[in-house]
Parts: sequence; structure tokens; C-alpha cells
Amino acid sequence: MSQFTAKQTELSPTEKRAMLAQLLQKKTVFPETSSPYSTSFQGMNFSFIYFSGNEAELGDRKYQLLLEGAKFADCHGFTAIWLPERHFHPFGGLYPSPSVLCSALAMVTERIRLRAGSVVMPLNSPLRVAEQWAIIDNLSGGRVDLAFARGWNANDFVLNPAAYENNRDALFTGIEQVQKLWRGESILVPNGVGDEVEIRTYPAPVQAELPVWVTCSGGKERFVEAGAAGAHVLTALLFQEIEELEEKIALYRAARADNGYDPQSGQVTLMLHTFIEDDLTTVRDRVRQPFMNYLSTSVNLWSRGKKNVSELSDRERDKLVEYAFERYFQTNALFGTPESVRPTIQRLHDIGVNEIACLLDFGVEVESVLASLDSLNRLREQCVPVNVRA
Repeated sequence: MSQFTAKQTELSPTEKRAMLAQLLQKKTVFPETSSPYSTSFQGMNFSFIYFSGNEAELGDRKYQLLLEGAKFADCHGFTAIWLPERHFHPFGGLYPSPSVLCSALAMVTERIRLRAGSVVMPLNSPLRVAEQWAIIDNLSGGRVDLAFARGWNANDFVLNPAAYENNRDALFTGIEQVQKLWRGESILVPNGVGDEVEIRTYPAPVQAELPVWVTCSGGKERFVEAGAAGAHVLTALLFQEIEELEEKIALYRAARADNGYDPQSGQVTLMLHTFIEDDLTTVRDRVRQPFMNYLSTSVNLWSRGKKNVSELSDRERDKLVEYAFERYFQTNALFGTPESVRPTIQRLHDIGVNEIACLLDFGVEVESVLASLDSLNRLREQCVPVNVRA
């Protein structure tokens, strides 16, 4: 069994089942008030995540939203900044190195957590991951968390072709090695002449243990694997609906319980495209065309084996993107006012989501996104977890 950051608890099988049943039945509802939105429910954290698809439109201001957004989030009580690892495609191509960018964020923030979302472990040396992120942990005063992913795009594996076929094993083996190095232990690796040598990395990080998430964007087995490992989960509604996610979260928490981990202590972070303002019509007008352009940029990635988009006619492609936009706007994103999106937040909280990672950079002009952050912060304040209230 993998040993990650969650602390194991000694529970009998009967106690595990009873704990899980109690957990899955637990619901948090709005208090009895004249308006269901006038009082907050407790338990949802909010973070920012970035995944831009419009580099060409940003000119020499490619990282303005990242830097200004991070400063805002740091000053207003948001939980974390998440940065992906993306390669060789305009979709997300601004972020080939989350460690480099988080080093910059460490210098302009003071409190917010700095997270990779995600390190594609099979593409990276565990030694380099431990070294780079230990530097950031020191620069930030111990604010690093890492989500790890197995990778799925074959072209990304030009960086390490041999790891593609067994990327799952490379993921979990690599995480364990990074964790050992983070604790100050050494790992056995071959050197330049083929000798097996014990290697330890420097500098020592600030945090004694590295908080770990596993990115789960596919089937149920991914959630079970993360739960069995005692890791947290980073996921999205790209290839699943909320009802499917509910089942997967239940399986995740059951897997934690079955492997000796407290099921309730596992954190589930959900990425959602986000734009919040005070008028719903304004929100729709602002996000519609930029988000459809964003979907068009990424469509070759998220079509996932269906009819190749290049084979579609212009009309078919436009219909596909229009359908995708309506799906996101109505059910799979946080597009609206602080009041209109509250039922979605409540629903996600009820199925076991602990944190929403708000994806901000999907093509709306930078000034409009920055101006909208006050409304997003108002939503965050309405949903602040009880344990961080003043």
C-alpha cells in the first residue's frame, strides 16, 4: 500500500463501513431564513487555477492575469493557486513549467498555497521534482502542495517515450520517490556508468511532509487508486457529469476507508471555469464568444477518440462547440452571479467536494476578469468554511 501524506487510522472493517455510511448520508443544507442565499453554508474552499488557450491574444502581457490574480487571491483569503504542466499545444501552452511560475508567485504572495495542478510524473525525474519544489517551499515559507498526473497525450511523451506504456506505474512509483526525497531520505538510482547509487536531494524543504493530490479525470478506477493511496483528488467536469462525480467520490472515500485512511479527511478539489458578476445577462455576453473560442482551441484534446474534429464540416464543428458552451454555462461551470451559482455550490458540497478551483483564463479580456474578482470573492465569503472564520 502506498504511503502518502494522509495519516492512517486503526479502524475495524465494521467501523470503516459505519464511518463511510455516516459520511455519505451527511448533508449540509441552507439555514432556515427568508432567503436561501442570505446566510452561508459551511465547508467550501475556493482557489484559482490557470489553463489559458489564448496566448496569441495576450501579446507581452501573457502572465498579467496570473500575477495580478495571485496577488488578489493572496490578499482576500483564497486557498491556493493551481498551475498545470502542459506541453506542445496552444491549449494550456503558457504553462509548461509550474515550478518556474510558482517560484515567481512565491515572491509576490505571502499566505496562499502554491500548487502544481499537475506535475505529469512520468515526464519528470523524481529527483528534479523534489529539488525544484523544495526550493519553492523555502522561498514561500512552506506553502507548496503538489498534484500528480499520469499523462495521457502521447505527444507529451516525447520528453520520456519509454514511460508512456506504463504511465500508471510511473506515476505512483514517482510519487513515492518524491515523498522519500522530501523527507530527507535517499533513493537508489543508476549513475552515468550504470552503477546503482544512493542519492539524496537538497535543499531540505520547510514542510516535513509534502501534501499530495492525484489528478483523476478518467474512470472510477482512478478515484479508487487515489483513495487507496491516501492522496487527495484533483478533478474536473470535462469528461463527467455531477452525478458521475458523486459516485466516484463515494468510491474514493470507500477506498480510503478500506485502506486504513479516514475517508472524511480526503480533500476533493474540483476545477470549474468561472466568471462571476452581478448581472446574469452581462455574464453570458462576456463569456460566450471567448469560451467558445477556448473550446475550439482545445477540441482536438477533449474529443478523446470520437470523430476527429478535422473531419467535421464547419457547421458540424460550430454546432459541437455551441452545444459544449450551453452544457458548461448551464451545469458544468460557475458562470453567473453569486446568488445564481449558489445551488451549484451547495450540490457540489453535498456530494463531497471540498474545494473549487476557479479556472479564470479562458479568453475573457484580462481587465474584465480582474474586475470580476470582487464578485467572486463575495461568493467565497458566503461559502467560507467554519474553521477559517474570524
